[in-house]
Amino acid sequence: MWGARSMRLKPLFSQFLLLIAVLTSCAPTLNQEKAGITSPAPLRTTVGSDSSASAVPAGSSSAYGADGSSVCLSCHDYLENHHPTDVIPPAPYTIPFPLYNSQIRCLTCHTGDHMGSSYMLRGGPYTDRREVCFLCHYEEEYRQIDPHIMLDSDGRITEVNNRPVCLVCHSKMPDPRVDRTKDVSFRADVAFLCWRCHSLMGIGILNQHILLKPSLQMLSRIKSSEEKMTIILPLIPRERMTCSTCHNPHQKGVIIHEPSAKGADAPDRLRLQEADLCVACHVM
Repeated sequence: MWGARSMRLKPLFSQFLLLIAVLTSCAPTLNQEKAGITSPAPLRTTVGSDSSASAVPAGSSSAYGADGSSVCLSCHDYLENHHPTDVIPPAPYTIPFPLYNSQIRCLTCHTGDHMGSSYMLRGGPYTDRREVCFLCHYEEEYRQIDPHIMLDSDGRITEVNNRPVCLVCHSKMPDPRVDRTKDVSFRADVAFLCWRCHSLMGIGILNQHILLKPSLQMLSRIKSSEEKMTIILPLIPRERMTCSTCHNPHQKGVIIHEPSAKGADAPDRLRLQEADLCVACHVM
């Protein structure tokens, strides 16, 4: 009797599961409904020969769901970037890109073949790189954040999400009374931090300056210029040129050390104006 009853219920149970699957696939996700983006395919778990499994969207090009993010670190030698990695998003099924062991990794947002769209961003090309951020995040929540405005009307450090605004870029709170360039730490390479918002930079400037290592002759000239002009031209990370070598991203009054403070609130936030700035490094 139970066998016959089970045979009659089986088709109904299958139809019930199909109905749930259809309703789930139609649910709105994060910011995607508002942006007119279709819901991503449901995540599935691809199990390899070992105990590790990688969650990837159906149809993902990641072979066997494998996470190759560790390869990125062989050239890009920083463990953190402008976006947290190794974290599980609160609603994984709303993320339109691959997850690995349900975590956000380098290859969640980037492709690994060094081909395709600019900066290897998935789903590109984008007119502005920030477009990829708002596939998951609400743009309105970030519109009013300006990490360059660090002080309120009373001269106190402003806060973003109940944390000092300094931590938008720094990994720990600097102490301007004693800290110098070598003492402060960042959430990522400075250039990457700047590119989060300043995405439309001149290609010439990028190719000729950013992340390039000055020659010994230029290093000698920079040191001489720093002493002569009472200024700091920081080379970070790894003794390389970056955005903050020429620009001071801080609001006037934040940095106490005079050589480091120059350029705050200056035109284009340049540490020196262009003629002097160029000869600080180059023989003209």
